[in-house]
Amino acid sequence: MSSPIMPIEDLLGPTTDTPIADSNTEDIATFVSEMATDPNPLMLAASRGGPPQDLLEQIAAAACFEERLREGGHHLRFHTEAHGAAPRIELHDRDGNAVRTLSTAEALELAAGVPLE
Repeated sequence: MSSPIMPIEDLLGPTTDTPIADSNTEDIATFVSEMATDPNPLMLAASRGGPPQDLLEQIAAAACFEERLREGGHHLRFHTEAHGAAPRIELHDRDGNAVRTLSTAEALELAAGVPLE
């Protein structure tokens, strides 16, 4: 019985004339010196995208709100019961004990600066 599949002759595969990439010290030194001359090498990567300015402002406002709560010895926890259901918002003390459940409106009022009762 004959097979159209030829036997494997060389385990390393076919040879190529393509030069193997190497890293000599001259190439590395050139790369490093080019990077060193750039005063802000990561600016290009950082400027390609990122959150819009209004979102950054909202994040900063949320951080201020969270700091105010923590200074008062409280923090919020959000729990979701089911996919698509409204979250349950709980106010906790500094020890992690639930003080009470807040409505979404109450949580928004807290975020707007209304003091805790």
